Amino acid sequence: MLEVRAARPDEFDAVLDFYTEMIDQMQGTDFDVQWKHGVHPSPEFLRSSLEREQVVIGLLPPGAACEKTAGTTSDAEGADPAFGERGADSVIACALVVNHEGASGYDAVPWAVNVPAEQVGVLHVVATLPTYHGRGFARQLVNATADLARARGLAALRLDTFPHNVRGRGLYESCGFEDKGEWTVHYSSLGDTQVNMYELVL
Repeated sequence: MLEVRAARPDEFDAVLDFYTEMIDQMQGTDFDVQWKHGVHPSPEFLRSSLEREQVVIGLLPPGAACEKTAGTTSDAEGADPAFGERGADSVIACALVVNHEGASGYDAVPWAVNVPAEQVGVLHVVATLPTYHGRGFARQLVNATADLARARGLAALRLDTFPHNVRGRGLYESCGFEDKGEWTVHYSSLGDTQVNMYELVL
């Protein structure tokens, strides 16, 4: 069973390793996320997000994680103190960052909810390791993040994704997000980029 929770600052190494592995496994595939090591998501971004309790992870229990790594490492070799009692075989299967910072261009969208930025959560770097695709982990992650956002008093969640990201768009729509159409945003690593904007009113 997937445990979804806010990650702790002392889990920085595990979170960084997750995104490093994600970039390595997706580069050159049809689902290339176009992220770059050390640039996006940067270690500084991940560390500051962890300190603000803005990283949400989907963590597999030892037994389930063993299925991925069986025969590759012993319990002792794979131990990671960042996971505490979860032990050697725990693994982050999916993760995201939710903060209040939309890219340049978000202000132009006719959002359903007109509230200050601090009342809106913006999802970033939503990812599931390819090994765990097709198990519904991303949906659990996004839905649990919506629950956390409601508990924190947020009014809406928003995000952007590439128009060709059919899998991701299907995920967000299945979680109740409304497609607000194509818009241009600016990212320092990509420049001006056409994306589809999504919003979930909480």
